[in-house]
Amino acid sequence: MDLFNNLLVRKAFANPKLRQHIVNKGTMFLYCDYAGFASRNVYGAACCMVFNRTISLSAKKLPLTKDYGSNYGEMMAIKFSLETLAGALMEHQPKIAVIFTDCIRISHLLAQSHVREERGREELAATLASLNLLYPDVSIQIKYMSKHKKNNHLHRLAHNAARETALANVGIEKP
Repeated sequence: MDLFNNLLVRKAFANPKLRQHIVNKGTMFLYCDYAGFASRNVYGAACCMVFNRTISLSAKKLPLTKDYGSNYGEMMAIKFSLETLAGALMEHQPKIAVIFTDCIRISHLLAQSHVREERGREELAATLASLNLLYPDVSIQIKYMSKHKKNNHLHRLAHNAARETALANVGIEKP
């Protein structure tokens, strides 16, 4: 897929706040999102990675057998972004990596353990710890997007890709 002909990418380049992220040479930005359709039992995660004038989009179907809730799904999207980041760190050498999520409770979920979210938090923490061991010089930050989400075309790319991936090959119409 040629992302540079994508309407959302063209809009992102036209937005001064997003263009700063696209051309940044020291910080890598990753926008992640989760899509879950419990009634169809299909789930997906996606990541839009931006660094030094390069934009890449990756997505995967989450191998879930039941709905664990949106908080768990968002943590799996962040975990997928960390896995994407791990692959990118071999090629690129940013000083900072910022993962943006639209999960408003992310700092609370990472700091405290609740039975319902414990599984996702443990998986996410293990992936983050492994990455910090491999790349101790890279500051990895996970942030809630808050106002940064509004009209954010890079996050919209991840959002759309997560939905499309979740619904791919299920033999039914997309909502």
